[in-house]
Amino acid sequence: MREMGGERLMDPQNVASRIPNPTRRGATIDVIAVTQSDPFFTGRFFETFLDECARLPLRVLEIVILPNFNETRLALMRRLLGFYGPLDFARLMGRYVATRMADLWGAPRSVEAIAARRGVPIRRCSDINDEGCLQALRELDPHVLLSVAAPQIFREAALSAAPTVLNVHSGRLPRYRGMMPTFWALEKGESEITITVHEMVKRLDAGDVVAEFPVPIATGDSAFELSARAKAVAGREVARLLGSMRSGAPATVRTLDMSEQRYFGFPTREDAKRLRAMGRALL
Repeated sequence: MREMGGERLMDPQNVASRIPNPTRRGATIDVIAVTQSDPFFTGRFFETFLDECARLPLRVLEIVILPNFNETRLALMRRLLGFYGPLDFARLMGRYVATRMADLWGAPRSVEAIAARRGVPIRRCSDINDEGCLQALRELDPHVLLSVAAPQIFREAALSAAPTVLNVHSGRLPRYRGMMPTFWALEKGESEITITVHEMVKRLDAGDVVAEFPVPIATGDSAFELSARAKAVAGREVARLLGSMRSGAPATVRTLDMSEQRYFGFPTREDAKRLRAMGRALL
């Protein structure tokens, strides 16, 4: 264990022995990240991730942005309204406007603005499994394809688009498979959440774990605050994990025992009420 930025973190568990050595093709590890446009949480990941990458032998070739939740904006608004309720939904929209204004004022918060500030190309893709999207990935020839809150299931061709395909999940696996794991960890009364980095396979959230980073839950944490902090921790530590792949250190991999799995969907209004009854806020 070590202390970093007020968080209690595990040292990354290097997966170099399972990954083709990227130094055979050059001095840097080339990464393509796949995510969704989100000014609240994924932006926090890429803020720390890209800053840390700049200090490491890592090159982010591009960030691929997929449609949020793979649904229309109107459907997303209805989903959020149903979860937060009218008052918190209005507060959330206020935060959304504030983040968009911050982008315009030169204080980037969205993934797109953060990437632009750091000179990283953005490419929008309607479906990660579309042949045109896959061909573009193959042409860039990355060492690592990194999924960060990507809202689509990667099919076989996408899982083969790079030598290494990893997912960053904000919950301990297989205990918190599925959607919004930080919310469910709060709802279940956990004392910490676990950022899990695992290999992507055909079955969702079932690949071998290559690194875990615990993030303590503070007494006054809201679901929103915890999610944002977890993403910031994840960005920094995942960059360091990828940077360590050049060292050739022995791998330590935890294979998931799927008999212990629990899968969670998007929480409902009743789930939100239950969390508030525990003394926790959503925002």
